[in-house]
Amino acid sequence: MTARPLVRILGIDPGLRVTGWGLLETAGDLPGSPAHWGVIKPPTDAPIEQRLLVIQRQLDVILARHQPAVVALERPFLRNNVRSALALGQAQAAAMLAAAAHGLPVFEYAPRQVKQAVSGDGNADKSALARALTVQLGLDQIPTPDDASDALAIAACHLLLEGVGDRLTPPLALT
Repeated sequence: MTARPLVRILGIDPGLRVTGWGLLETAGDLPGSPAHWGVIKPPTDAPIEQRLLVIQRQLDVILARHQPAVVALERPFLRNNVRSALALGQAQAAAMLAAAAHGLPVFEYAPRQVKQAVSGDGNADKSALARALTVQLGLDQIPTPDDASDALAIAACHLLLEGVGDRLTPPLALT
């Protein structure tokens, strides 16, 4: 039996202040193993367009260095604060542009979907999600900072819901 090649899934937790990223490697086996993770912190005093450019450029470096097969993002959700939701959407767009520049498919997951897939509880708080992720990935300690841990959870969600197999492109929307 031939060993399956490693597939890398990059999870991204977009944000204008902090964008977390986490890379899982898998040969199709669950849960995969975390290879690398970190955060991107644009200067908070920079204009928004410069912060978005920092996010896009740093993700471009990460994508070129680690060469994932797919990118999984947290989907913005409506909050009470419309301004926060728009900012999250802008950071997500910067991440999507970086992925598109590398020809990578992008999957989006709602926060509740990530929590449900990784912890079994769609209402889990951040600490419960981080603990469940640590168990799922067989880690000795919770990945830090929180934004990187969340990004790894997004990558794990993709692996748990979609697998790797031959399906590395998002389904076409039927209209």
